[in-house]
Amino acid sequence: MSKLEYLVYQNSSKLNDSEIRVIQFILNNAKACKGLSLTELARKLYVSRSAIFRLCKHLGLSGYGELKFILNEMVQEQEQSEENKVLTNNFGSDLIKETENLVKNFQSLNLDPFFTDLSKAEHKYIYSTGWIQQMLSDYLSHELLLFGISSIVLPAAVSELEMVGKIAEKGDMLFIISYTGDNKEINDELGKFETVNNKLRYVSFTDLKQNKLASLSDYNFYYPTVKFSSSNDVSFILAYTLVDFIINKFGIWQKEKSDKNGK
Repeated sequence: MSKLEYLVYQNSSKLNDSEIRVIQFILNNAKACKGLSLTELARKLYVSRSAIFRLCKHLGLSGYGELKFILNEMVQEQEQSEENKVLTNNFGSDLIKETENLVKNFQSLNLDPFFTDLSKAEHKYIYSTGWIQQMLSDYLSHELLLFGISSIVLPAAVSELEMVGKIAEKGDMLFIISYTGDNKEINDELGKFETVNNKLRYVSFTDLKQNKLASLSDYNFYYPTVKFSSSNDVSFILAYTLVDFIINKFGIWQKEKSDKNGK
């Protein structure tokens, strides 16, 4: 279930018959609708611009811009699924293999610079590019809080990134959790930050090792995904495992630093 479908499910009681027909058309024609302006979509559906805006509000969205952003993410996820039609036949063995790869890669990392910047950052922001990644954002925020690190989880809208770019202070840290790391709209926005506000430290979490987001980041972590045997969907369980590895090691780093300072 995509984030947009989830929002429709959660807020179905707020939608009238006309709004249900509109959102059904959008869901069934996502690729065609994602590039339409508010006026173009209203004309295509023979409804008013305000009717579509009210629909966005009933779904809990800030406006049509956020609807387009979520719709674009849904289309990207669908296209990614189409590219991954070759399915594994043994989920268990693939999971074990990827877990071993994750452990080996993690053990090779020098995390001292990252932990130092994390502990010094006055503000930590967490941004995600999809519904599943949003849940991972919430998990990361919760795990950081266990060790006294508070963070701000941002809604999945480019306007939220723009806001951070304007208010960020020197040393602040922005976590970006993505699937491919190749969302052009987001990467372009991060590129703008470098010209107007280069105070942020970027930390990326992506599935693919070679991607634009990783190249823009000060620190990047790769989480492998494992395909389910009977569908095009993938499991993000190792992304959560990676977060646990990082938080566990951060706790050890904190204690060692505290013990050293106490001597």
